This record gives sequence, structure tokens and C-alpha cells, in this order.
Amino acid sequence: MKKIAIVIAELAAPGGAEKVAVDLAEEFRQRDYEVTVVKFARLPPGITRHDIPVRIINLDIPERPGGFLTQVYILLLRAWKFRKLFQREQFDHIFSFLEASNVPCALACSDSVLSVHLDPSTMTRSEWLAFRWLYPRAKRVIAVSRQMQDLLEKQAHLKNVNCIYNPVNTRLIGEKAQETVSVEGRFILGVGRLEKQKRFDLLIEAFAQSKAQHDCKLVIVGRGSQQAALEERIKTLGLEEKVLLVGFDPNPYKYMAKAEFQVMSSDYEGYPLVLIEALSLGCPIVSTDCPTGPREIIRHGENGLLVEKGNVAAIAAGIDELFYDPEKQMGMRQQGKESVRGNDIAAVADAWLAA
Repeated sequence: MKKIAIVIAELAAPGGAEKVAVDLAEEFRQRDYEVTVVKFARLPPGITRHDIPVRIINLDIPERPGGFLTQVYILLLRAWKFRKLFQREQFDHIFSFLEASNVPCALACSDSVLSVHLDPSTMTRSEWLAFRWLYPRAKRVIAVSRQMQDLLEKQAHLKNVNCIYNPVNTRLIGEKAQETVSVEGRFILGVGRLEKQKRFDLLIEAFAQSKAQHDCKLVIVGRGSQQAALEERIKTLGLEEKVLLVGFDPNPYKYMAKAEFQVMSSDYEGYPLVLIEALSLGCPIVSTDCPTGPREIIRHGENGLLVEKGNVAAIAAGIDELFYDPEKQMGMRQQGKESVRGNDIAAVADAWLAA
């Protein structure tokens, strides 16, 4: 039986990269691979962990405060422990997710396959140095969008980059989407961490400016540090009965299946999993045309609408355009499922194994 290591700091939900790691691990397990998740962090209180029925090894080397020498020590300790573990276990495949795992994996084993899920334009100088000096050591670097691949090849001068889009387990999502929701009436949807990057503040402002707010609700699924500020803004706008922050839900698919459409207002992304998941359920999209990912998922006018990043009026106009055109909505629902067929977990898992 072949052995696969999935290396990641933690399996925190609802993180996109973490979800990809979990879905791939489960797909490999069902194919009778011996799957091990290798992690080194500890979840903070109140954060949910993805559950997965595979062996989990916690090397217990979490981040800790300190200067440059402390951070170098932690990095080298992780690399040394990874190397010892990889030598002992003799994994056939080593797949790493996110930078905190990628760098020590690159140092520990040249057979590692590293994956980049963040917009490279948001990375620090030290992260770019890691790309240029350490990532060439890896067997392969996986970019989750073509735009990201181009940036890594041109700016970090990497020659070992492949693009593999994030997967979606269409069968499982379809099953979960059958659950009922407690929201009454028509609604549009936002899904994601309530953090500044996601710009739910702009989505709420756009909804307040839209005509659609008179005929539907806005439901936002997620949690994060911006929740109190968003609640205050909703109150200021007098939208307490119209904008619902329902918190984190491990099954956002039941909302996607019943929403008029989903809106993403982010300033930047990697390759947003929530868009693929929504489209797989036939849920149209209104998304900011932010780097990177949405332009490679959304076919403007076919399965969704792309609007200008950071522009409240443009988001509001997109909401109204789609809400008040049921014929356009129906056409996008039909196109949505077909547009993400290549993201099905089986095809994506094959690509990872071939990397």
C-alpha cells in the first residue's frame, strides 16, 4: 500500500487550503492509500478542526513570539523533525499546504510537493526570498491559479511550477445541500471568514444601496475578527432585519443551494473554493475581479458577473442586475455546474498524484 503525507500547520475550519487538504486526504484514503496528516500547530480556543478518519501525527512545534533567531530556530527544528519522520516513514508522496509547512518541507525533503494558496502580490520580502531560494529545492510547486503560476515563474523565477485548481467533492456537497435552512424568504449569500481581506463591509454597504434589499435578505455565513464592526455597521444602516450574520456553519452548501446567488467582495484571493462549491450547486456568482482566481472561475455573463474590486456602486449594480433578471439567473444556474466539472475531486487528485 502506497503512503501519502499531507503536511499542514493545522486543520482549522473553515480555511480554504485546509479544506483542500482534507478533501484530498479523504479521496486518497478511499483509493486505499495509507494517508497520514502531519501537523505542528495548536488550534486556538473556539476554532473548529476538520475531522478526517486518518492517522494524524502532531510534531507539536507551534509558532511563538520572538525575534529573527527564534523564528529561524523554529523553522530549522520543524525541518529537522520532518526529515526524521520522512526518513522513518518512507512516504511515496509528500504534499505540503501553505507557507508555514512549505518552507520546512522544502528543507527536509527534495521529494516534497509544495502548494501556494495565497496571492503572491500580498507576500512579504522574506516570503519572496523563501520562494527564490528554497522552493526550487522541491520536486514540484503547485499554484492554484494560472495567474499565480505566472507570478511565481516571472517574479520568483521558479521552473518547477504546475497549476492545479482547487477541488470540489460534488457528490458530498450535493448531499449536504439537501438540508433545510432557517432563513425565510428570498436571500442572497456571502460566505467566508469575517476578515478585512474579504470586505464584507463593502458587501453590506452595496446591499444597502441596492434595490434588491427591498425584496430579499443578505445572509452572511462565517466568523472572524470583523464581526463586531460588521454588526455595528448593520445597526447604523438600519438593516438588522435584512442582513443576517449566521456565524460559522460546517455546511454552507445548504445556503448555496437555496440562495438567489452568491456575492464575493474580496480585495484578493488565491483560488476561492467557495465560488467553485457554489457553482457546483448551480448557484450563480457576483464577484469582485480581484487577484487571483475569480477571473479563472467566473465567465462573465455566463456563470456569473465580475465587478470592479473595491467599488461599492459596482457591487450594488451587479446585485440588482442579477436579482431582477430571472432569465439570466436561470441561464447561469445551468452553466454553473458544467463550468466547474474539471474541479471534481477525482480529476484533481489524479493531477496531484502525477505532480
